[in-house]
Formats: sequence, C-alpha cells, structure tokens
Amino acid sequence: MRILVINGPNLNLLGTREPSTYGTETLADLERSWRMHATRIGIGIATCQSNHEGAIIDAIQNARGKFNGIVLNGGAFTHYSYAIYDALIAVDLPTVEVHISNVMEREPWRRTSVTAPAAIAVVYGRGTTGYINAIDHLAAYIAMPPTTISYDAGSTPDTVIDLRTPRSQEPAPVAMLVHGGFWRDQWTRDLMSPLATSLTGHGWATANVEYTRGEDSLETAIGNVADATTWLRAHGADHGIDGSRIVLIGHSAGGFLAIRRAHEDPGLVGVVALAPVTDLAAISATRPEDDPVASALGSHRSAPTLDGEPLRPVHIIHGVRDTSVPDTQSTTYAALHPETVVQHAAGDVEHMAVIDPHDVSFGTLLEALRQLNLN
Repeated sequence: MRILVINGPNLNLLGTREPSTYGTETLADLERSWRMHATRIGIGIATCQSNHEGAIIDAIQNARGKFNGIVLNGGAFTHYSYAIYDALIAVDLPTVEVHISNVMEREPWRRTSVTAPAAIAVVYGRGTTGYINAIDHLAAYIAMPPTTISYDAGSTPDTVIDLRTPRSQEPAPVAMLVHGGFWRDQWTRDLMSPLATSLTGHGWATANVEYTRGEDSLETAIGNVADATTWLRAHGADHGIDGSRIVLIGHSAGGFLAIRRAHEDPGLVGVVALAPVTDLAAISATRPEDDPVASALGSHRSAPTLDGEPLRPVHIIHGVRDTSVPDTQSTTYAALHPETVVQHAAGDVEHMAVIDPHDVSFGTLLEALRQLNLN
C-alpha cells in the first residue's frame, strides 16, 4: 500500500507561519514523522508540496496507478479550486482532506471546502497530529472498506455506523466502537478505523459509530449510542452480524458513553473501556479554562453519572502515562464496583496508545475480549 501526501500553498512555511495557529514543526519535520509512522504501520508514503494549483492537479493525476490513496491539505485552494475537486473525482482514489487549524472556528470563508465532497473524510482542528490520523484512517479504508449505514431515520452524518464483517460462514459477534474526543466536533469515528480493521481481521464484526458532538450534545450522544445498539440488534443479521452478541468498546469520552450502556442495557455481553472518562465532575475540575464537559452539557445543568452497579461486565484498560484522562478515573470507578469491573494492566502508555492496534496494549484488548467468552 502506498499513500501520497500533498500539501498546498504556504505550507512550505510551516514552523514560521503563524506558529500559534499552525504549530512550530516545519514541513520537513512533519514529513520525517509521517515516514517513520508509515514504516511502523507497514505502508509506503511519498510527499509533495506546491504553491501552484496546476502542480497540485498534476500530482493528483500522476498518482493514479502509483498510489492507493491521497492525503491532501490544499491550503487556500480548498475553498475555491473546483479544478482540484475535478482532478480528485477523475482519478477516483480515496482521499482524506486535512486542515491543521480548526477551520470551523475561523473566518467564515474558511468553513467552506469545495474539495471535501471528493474526500472520504475531512480531518481538521487537531494540529499536525491530524496528518497521522488521516494516514491511519486512509490506510484502514484502503485495507478494508466499510459499509456505512444510518442507524437513525433522520439519516444525518452524525448518526451512521461503519460496518466491517469478517469472512465467516456464521454471523459474527460485533464490537461496537465508540470514539473519544470530549464530544467536540473535530473528533470523529476516523480515530477508531485502524482498531476496527484489526479487530475484524481477528474475527470480529465491527460497527464504528458516529454520534452527535459539539455544544449541548451529551444527552443526544447518550441516546445515539443506545439507538445504534438497537439498530444492530434489529438489522445486524442482514449484514452477517449476530446482534445478540454485542460488546461496546469505548475510548476516552466514548468510554463514558459505553460504560453508561453497561449501566442501562442488560442485553449487552459487556464493555471494554479504553482510557475512559468515568467522572465528569472530576474532568471539569481539571480543565477550568477549557471545560469540555460544560460545553457538551450546554443547557443541561446536571451532568450524567455512572451511579449504581453495572448490569454487564466492564473491562478497563488505562495507561499510567495518560495526561488527557488521568488513570485515577478508572481506578476509582473500578474500586466502586469490584464485582463487575476488571482492570487490565496497560503499562506505561499514553492516551491514544490504547486504541492503536500496533501498540502492545492491543494484545491486552484482545485478552479482555477473550475473557468475555465470545470469540
């Protein structure tokens, strides 16, 4: 597998161009990190940058037959170059669009992308890490394209599932993946794509769930996860999935949503929570300047809790080097529920490592699933 990363105008100035917005890493720094990451996950990568629209179109056209997919940061061309859009449509290679800054919170003209409709996903507002996320998502998509289905009659982009099923004669148990990101718009289910493909390779059907995010979204997100579970039970058999054998795997804020289902849904087999948020009030207290819980609660003054005893087993994997969600969130919750919660030692790993199928913690996840006696 080979991926081409294309950068457009002014991105050659990274490192000195508005570092408060675009960071201090140079383009050369980033290219080195992409190559190292590509080697780690076993793919090939090439890069190019141009300030000229025609050169970018040439790079896209020349990619056909040489690359399996494209990661594109078109810079300002994103907002008006229908010629680049046409080139992407013409070569018909899966493309992920990237923006370093949160374009949705900047000038109004930056919020429109004419090239995005030619992309399978748009990653924005994650800093330079967004390139790695884009590479990972694209690699997973190329390796095992999902079937995307709405689980809600309203059929919005925020109420869909990416389904992947293993080659099996019998309906497979399903791992329903719930991504993290503190319920903020720029964090989407692409984060769980590598994990989804890896689990499907190990015999699991996977349902990578999108849910409502942004201001005043938490109550809706809780309902979305419940609706997605209901849909899998009702329609899973049509897609080679055993809807009676569902395990929720939630990461970070998605871990809260998954564990919440363990407190409410006795029909689940269980939950595996990866670096989960379990105490919203404690998270708020640690982030007074940028409180994700207050934003997600919006007009709802009372934060949902995980009171009572889980109705189904909860397995927790949480690294001790996690600076995004302290591991005390997990140890405290586990101590309150010794009969139903199992903690697995994740070791000295950080927040995102627990959803990385190339990290040693992936073996811990497989062991937790094995202990649920499903596969």
